[in-house]
Amino acid sequence: MLPNLRPQAILLLVTMLFVACAKVPTTPPPLQLSPEERLLQRVETTIQQAQSSASPQREAFLIEAAKLYFQLNDKHSAKQTLEQIVTSQLTEQQYVTYALLYSDVLLENGDYFLARDLLTKPQLEAQFTQMTLEQQLDWRGKRADLFSLLGEDKNATHEYIAVSHLQALPADITKTHEKIWQLLINTPETRLNALETDATHRTLKGWYNLALLGRQYQGDLRRWAEQLKLWHSRWPGHPAALFPPSSQQQIEDVANTVPGQLALLLPLSGKYARAGRTIRDGFLSAYYNILENKGITAPLHIYDTNDADIVSIYQQAVAGGAEIVIGPLHKENLATLAALPNLDTPLIGLNYLSESAQAGVPAHNKLLQFGLSVDDEARQIAQRAWLEGHRSALLITPDTQWATTAREAFHKYWTDLGGRLVTAAPYSLEQTDFSTIIRPALLLDQSKQRRDKLRRTLGKSIEMTEQRRQDIDMIFIIAYPNQGRQLKPTLDFYYAGDLPTYATSHIYTGTENPRRNRDLEGVRFSAMPWTIPGTVSDKLKPTATLQSTYRNLFALGVDAYQLHQWADMMRAYPQTPFFGHTGNLTLGNNDRIQHSYPWAEFYNGKVRLAPELKDN
Repeated sequence: MLPNLRPQAILLLVTMLFVACAKVPTTPPPLQLSPEERLLQRVETTIQQAQSSASPQREAFLIEAAKLYFQLNDKHSAKQTLEQIVTSQLTEQQYVTYALLYSDVLLENGDYFLARDLLTKPQLEAQFTQMTLEQQLDWRGKRADLFSLLGEDKNATHEYIAVSHLQALPADITKTHEKIWQLLINTPETRLNALETDATHRTLKGWYNLALLGRQYQGDLRRWAEQLKLWHSRWPGHPAALFPPSSQQQIEDVANTVPGQLALLLPLSGKYARAGRTIRDGFLSAYYNILENKGITAPLHIYDTNDADIVSIYQQAVAGGAEIVIGPLHKENLATLAALPNLDTPLIGLNYLSESAQAGVPAHNKLLQFGLSVDDEARQIAQRAWLEGHRSALLITPDTQWATTAREAFHKYWTDLGGRLVTAAPYSLEQTDFSTIIRPALLLDQSKQRRDKLRRTLGKSIEMTEQRRQDIDMIFIIAYPNQGRQLKPTLDFYYAGDLPTYATSHIYTGTENPRRNRDLEGVRFSAMPWTIPGTVSDKLKPTATLQSTYRNLFALGVDAYQLHQWADMMRAYPQTPFFGHTGNLTLGNNDRIQHSYPWAEFYNGKVRLAPELKDN
């Protein structure tokens, strides 16, 4: 109990206590730093330590600072920091850490050839046994992926095999084996035969033999599944038998669901009869080739879509027992079928929907879109040129609608990468003098004007060589062979012969002509596989008498037949390629089958594969 105090005294006591409490000093809460701010503080501290230290401690601090910059996604500062390091001052272990980190920075910046030079240093090879297991996997894995990216398939295969030997978890080994499989299944059959013959190591020989089965039987999944079983019995204990690539395990399941009856919808009369019949002939050549090789083919019904209601034709095919429908060819007909609320039978359309038509497609998984795509070629050429280090392109195209599509596609892909584009005035397919296109595009007229102005200023004649513009480092042409044979010499004449020249598959129609093709010397292009000698079976190539502009349609027909077996496989493994006559085919967005193409070049008037990227 409180003593008996007057109310005033009690009030005074309470007030004094309150004031005393209020005067007690309080510590402000510590400033909360974000993870990024904490990393920045650590970078600053580490840089200061490096500046006040001598080698090799200085280099250790710089490596640590570069790691922190990389974590902050500041790749520019990471690279600058690593460039300050005197590598001769590094210990052996420090050099390994430095090289692996620097390669990450280079790869992120797109400096692929510098990364390759670094990762293939003999110094790293010598230190391999001293690396930790994590470093060994990192080094081998980077090299394998980089070799694969740069087209050095043989080196990539060796590295992936080495990676798989270092791995312990079955899931990791299977994933690496999938990379080996994807790499080899894209290799032409003639090349695989040579590699298998030359291989001395059993593991390598087994991989090449397995890939050969894929190339020989991918057009007949039932036979392929049978051959895979035989391969496993012949190669017991092989790594690919113990840990099969994941997509390969699906082949047997998919082979059991191959459609039992086919319907082919094409315009066989009317305005587009020539195109429709050419695709049909390619389709039937693949169909009968399976029979000749003792394979199994499904019953086939062919329907003429000219002047017919496409929905009625489709329904007639379904009522007749078709388990898959291939076609139609016209965009409008394909859009009509794609917009149906339900597709009773899966459909492989022989064209691509427009963006507006695509927006109206109901959600289902019964439609695949497949055709010839200049968009895919433009994308691949943009990616290829960028990987090879080019940043500013001159684009030369004809004044046709399909070339406009290609021009717009290349512009999109190229500028998305960060490239700069200069576009020449479109030329006419009937044009014979290309100087009127090339001179202005290379700014030679401006060079001439500068020379004339200088002559007038000095009041006398002077000798000056015209100079082309210097703000481009590559040329991309879209041209048929006749136009290409005039464009390239004109570019060479006007001082652009030193610039790498890229082209689409239109530059070569599969006809060897060494004398005339010398005018295309050095041109690299995305090639239709069927045009490259030794890439696909000669039995499934168009005849030399077929008009050149229709030959790719024949190849489209060949692939259309073989694709009907691959629909389920593509959906299960979208990145598993089907090596077709029109390209390596994979399933992309919106159920569109995408093409990637082998690279070829003109050399001594002939065409040859050019798989490796070039460090220009």
